[in-house]
Amino acid sequence: MPVVGTKEAFEQARQLCEQGSYRAACRITSSLYNKSPHFPPIVALHVGVLLRLQRSEEGVRIAGRSLRHITHKPHRVAVLSTLSEGMTQSGNLEGAVVLMRDEIVRQPQSPALVAGLGHLLLLGGLKEEAVRISDEAEERGIMCLQIASIFGRAVLRTDRIEEGIGLIEGLLESEKGGDDAVRGRALNTLGHLFDRAKRYGEAMGAFTESNSLVHSEYQDGKMSRQVQLLKESWTAERFEGIVRPPAGMPRPVFILGMPRSGTTLTEQILDAHPRGYGAGELGLIAELFHQIAPDPMNPYKFGPDDYDIKKVVELSKIYRRETMAMADNPAVEVITDKAPMNFWYMGLIALAFPDARIIHCRREPRDNCLSCFFQALNAGHSYSFDMGNCGRFYRSYREITDHYTGVLGDERVGVPIFENQYEETVADQEGKTRALLDFVGLEFDEACLNFHESGRVALTLSNDQVRQPMYTTSTKRYERYAGHIDALLEGLGDVIAEPVSE
Repeated sequence: MPVVGTKEAFEQARQLCEQGSYRAACRITSSLYNKSPHFPPIVALHVGVLLRLQRSEEGVRIAGRSLRHITHKPHRVAVLSTLSEGMTQSGNLEGAVVLMRDEIVRQPQSPALVAGLGHLLLLGGLKEEAVRISDEAEERGIMCLQIASIFGRAVLRTDRIEEGIGLIEGLLESEKGGDDAVRGRALNTLGHLFDRAKRYGEAMGAFTESNSLVHSEYQDGKMSRQVQLLKESWTAERFEGIVRPPAGMPRPVFILGMPRSGTTLTEQILDAHPRGYGAGELGLIAELFHQIAPDPMNPYKFGPDDYDIKKVVELSKIYRRETMAMADNPAVEVITDKAPMNFWYMGLIALAFPDARIIHCRREPRDNCLSCFFQALNAGHSYSFDMGNCGRFYRSYREITDHYTGVLGDERVGVPIFENQYEETVADQEGKTRALLDFVGLEFDEACLNFHESGRVALTLSNDQVRQPMYTTSTKRYERYAGHIDALLEGLGDVIAEPVSE
């Protein structure tokens, strides 16, 4: 077996992490870290992988220990970023803010540190403080696109919107040729500022330019082939005679659907319950699915009766053990997994967890796709950077979920699905909350209506929304962009002809 060098192993681990194969990446980064425990890039990557696996305490411990030995300032910034993320993930946002402030005392002219602190402040809902440190950065002469993006996010609901627009536009002009990722985030923020200012044509232009900087190719033909294989392989008939793993407690609840369909909102509602726990966007099911598939390179052509049931049982045990460890509370009766793309794996969920509950979050297709296009999703969501591809992907997603709804509803499978329409939730918060709690087996609790007061930080793009009471301003957003969404409408096809509850 050829010996892989450190550089090659590092790159392999980085690519696995980007693909969401965190366990495979962790095996490599653990080895690299054991050999070079004080090399900052390895430490940062290893800690980052641990955080994706929800092993925040271990990640914080490693990053904190490493930081004590690092004197090189850029390396300190890299490790500090992962350390603060780990602290935030483990519920210590205040500690992460203090840590970042202390480092800024040592490196007052570091724009990356100021931007990092600003990001933490925004996660904590401390927008006025984020504005203040941005203003101070401008006074010290270190204003840049990274900090301007923080400022823009912080002033979205203030009377300084036009100031934010002018600041970012000026820096985009003066910092031409800079890093695509930084420019992309700044342009995305600019798009949201234009949107708030009701300058919708300019908003669409900024979002489109931002997305053009992401190097990600969507393959619609490949998607269509996978959908067809899935529909042929995962049928109710092929579940017959399979002895599935036994039920257990807490009950696993999978919240899935398109990104930006209300999955984070749904999780926050259930997490606010005294006997509910929101485990976040795990990605665990996707990784385990590919690990136990008869052919990991072509997993969608296999149905339930093709799987080694011993491996399915082991998958179930691993998943339950790891999510129970995350909750760390014997009173918890329901644990939610809010990975939207788990809709691909609804069949495997039914196979491994016959006691599971699935909540399918749905939203008006045009609004849903626009939100994906506007929100700077990661490169893995390759469809989201092109309006037409958003529509085509949405149509395939609906084909998958419609198929699985029929399969899982069959008495031979028997895993219930709750259709959670976003527009209905914001129109009748209490009614939908009661129905949701009843579906997962929890009694009604007033705390679920006040989910925004829980103090829980959602480490997703929806963090700002779920810190506010329920609002309806995101419904029928597509009407403001009439004339700019022809490609989306073409991609969606006859999906938009379906009635939507409001």
